[in-house]
Amino acid sequence: MKTVYKILFLFVLASISLMACEQDEVQDISGNGQIAIIPELSGMYVTTPGNWSSTRAGTHPDLDKITNLTEGSTLRLIATKSGVSTTKDYVIRTAGGGAQSLYPCTIDANGNIISEDKTPLYLSAGAYTFSAISPAHKYNNKITIGNGESVIATNNCWNQTKASEITITTGDKSKIIPLNPLMQLTSRMTFTLKGDETSGVSSIAVMQDGIEIDRIRQNAVTLNNVGDSIAAIITDNYNRIYIKEGDITIQEDGSLKGEICLLPIDNRPTPMTVILNLMVNGVPTQFTFSIVNKILYGGYSYDYKVTIKIKDNITVANWQETSWSTSVSGGGKVE
Repeated sequence: MKTVYKILFLFVLASISLMACEQDEVQDISGNGQIAIIPELSGMYVTTPGNWSSTRAGTHPDLDKITNLTEGSTLRLIATKSGVSTTKDYVIRTAGGGAQSLYPCTIDANGNIISEDKTPLYLSAGAYTFSAISPAHKYNNKITIGNGESVIATNNCWNQTKASEITITTGDKSKIIPLNPLMQLTSRMTFTLKGDETSGVSSIAVMQDGIEIDRIRQNAVTLNNVGDSIAAIITDNYNRIYIKEGDITIQEDGSLKGEICLLPIDNRPTPMTVILNLMVNGVPTQFTFSIVNKILYGGYSYDYKVTIKIKDNITVANWQETSWSTSVSGGGKVE
């Protein structure tokens, strides 16, 4: 009997110890009385063609398709209550081919992921607005964006993309925060280059400078808040950018494709100039064309198809602005 009592006594001690451990874990997970925040990603909008410069109202008329964010990219969540903001960084992952999810992480000033963890954002009860930006490091009390950068974020100009307003109540252990789809802040230009074999073009390649785009916005743009957008205005445009040889990819059909993100701008007073630095049948060849009467809006993609031909022993490039559309990471649809 003494042996039985000893076993029972040890079992009771073990149970008390286990209960104490479980209580400690619950207290730790509960965030000292605060609520664990679980953001729910909705993707980003792909914008369709349209002129919405004068339709700035509650609903954007051209947001009709949602696509995933770039796998492995980062996102910064901003929770604001009574004018005070709290941020948390996440990495975007797709588990088992399902929906994209946000996993807490720590990043450095350059946006590199230092570590991934399971610690959620904890907030006290109250009324919050939740906004987001990707990549995460672009927001640090302000957002500075230059030509060549792709940045997607909450956009408070439109009902479909505005910040989420959610109230967290006392007693909640966790709260799911559904985010509205994000929207590209910059514009995108793509160039697809293909040789016409029937005219004698056997090969095309790009030289080191690739594709040069002149007369783009001169200075970087700074936004004070996540949720603001970049207006396509008439401004200084004595600037250029290159899609270098290493950034141009070979497509399945053998064509070459390059793309670049640019700051929105109204270039109607002064046409943009595009210079193609190519090797056609092994011969260095340069083509130049102008893009006139063009406004580059944030969230839109402007796509150009260029066909290289040889006619009467002269190499020519016929280009057109296409009207097809495609899902793109950090981009929009053609206009």
